[in-house]
Amino acid sequence: MYQLKKTNYNLKAYAKSYTEMRMNVLHKYINIRILLCILTVCFLLCLSGCEESAEGMKIYYRNVTDNTLVAVDFETESTDAYEIISEMFEQMRKKPKQKEIDILLLDGIEIINTEINMNVANIYFNKEYNVLNNIDEVLMRAGVVKAITQIDSIDYVRFYVDGSPARYEDGTFIGLMSPDDFINDSKDSIGNVEWRDITLYFANRTGDMLVKTTESVGYAKNTSIERIVVERLIKGTSDNNLSSTLPSDLKLLSISVSEGVCYVNLSSVFLTEMVNVSNEIPIYSIVNSLCELKTIKEVRIMINGDSNRSFRESIQLNTSFQYNKDIVST
Repeated sequence: MYQLKKTNYNLKAYAKSYTEMRMNVLHKYINIRILLCILTVCFLLCLSGCEESAEGMKIYYRNVTDNTLVAVDFETESTDAYEIISEMFEQMRKKPKQKEIDILLLDGIEIINTEINMNVANIYFNKEYNVLNNIDEVLMRAGVVKAITQIDSIDYVRFYVDGSPARYEDGTFIGLMSPDDFINDSKDSIGNVEWRDITLYFANRTGDMLVKTTESVGYAKNTSIERIVVERLIKGTSDNNLSSTLPSDLKLLSISVSEGVCYVNLSSVFLTEMVNVSNEIPIYSIVNSLCELKTIKEVRIMINGDSNRSFRESIQLNTSFQYNKDIVST
């Protein structure tokens, strides 16, 4: 009798142990399923993050009364950059209902091909592009660049005409374009835009010499060309063979010219943030670029209005700087 009770006890204990084991296995199975669901959701979110977003995009038309750009909401369900660009161009060819608004992509102007290389969209036009008058060409170029660069993966746009890089009227290449190359306020008339070539000095790849470059820019006539020069230097270069010379978050507080001397007032970032170039490079990147302007012979640099400062503890700013050809790579 004792033996039977002992056996029953062992069976009950085994049954309890077996039940607990099954529950543990079930809990582990449920936890694994939950973990797989979480990983799946994260994976899908990562995939969606890699796709382009078209939320809040605009396409552009022209206001025929004052030759300005008019932004219109653009919607698409596509997440592919090529498809978004194609849909943008298709929509930009459709005449809006408003009488005062007209299309930018005029009849006869065909887009032969589109290529995306890294962060640059190359747009290939037929040779009819060359017959556009200055106003039509500038407006179309601004509208296309502003539209396409809304796509997350695209920062710059380059135009080709009949297989060759697009040129300005004077024969110089237009090159890479970004929204910053055009007036930000669409209320500004194209008649108030000044187009000219400016000379900028960026560093070579090793950062010990300056390299002379030429760039064509469009800017509002009420903005000084001196300001444009310094702001373009702050923006930096996209050329892989060159290096930027100034911190990207540097602020130009003020700039003025008097009797051939350009007074440049910069934020303290100029002293506190280092760019990986030799000591003289940031100074003469500004000086040489400004001295290329006919009205400027010397440059004085201030930090928050104070010139009694030193740059990298080796260059005193309380002096007038002149063009330095010895630091320019030939």
